[in-house]
Amino acid sequence: MGLRRGYNSPVTNEQQINEQVQTVLTELRRQSAAQAVLMLSGDGVVLHSIGDLQTDLDALAAYAASSVMVSERLGESAAFGAPEVVMVVYGGRAVVMAPLGPVVAVIIGAASQLGMLRLAVARYLDDLSAALRGELPSGPHASQTPASAGDDSMADEDLSGIRINPGLV
Repeated sequence: MGLRRGYNSPVTNEQQINEQVQTVLTELRRQSAAQAVLMLSGDGVVLHSIGDLQTDLDALAAYAASSVMVSERLGESAAFGAPEVVMVVYGGRAVVMAPLGPVVAVIIGAASQLGMLRLAVARYLDDLSAALRGELPSGPHASQTPASAGDDSMADEDLSGIRINPGLV
């Protein structure tokens, strides 16, 4: 997930980037069974929207971007670093927000889906980052490593340096 930086590279084909982002967001929604998936600018403008939300998307986007900003400031002031994912549960709804450089991915679903929503966002962060740069090889999850696709090619690799944080992405 270290591929979240580098959005200052020149845009070669904006339509291709938009199509790639739309494809990844559609697949993210399908895989997670989320009600909606959004891509927002850092200042809260809806860039892409997949799904059916019976709400004011502009207001939702502004508040979601503000929530991520507040979480970033909290991480800075507490010396935790930048948030990887911000999760909020409202009664029966869950909202998972992931900052990706100058944009924020937002996924909305039932509160009972919180774990699945978080997992889906974690799985698609690299694809979203690649799509934002126009570098998605071919379709969602094309950036998966062979090991994640069930291959044993990493069986001999030393994985002792990998850290797993339960509850965190």
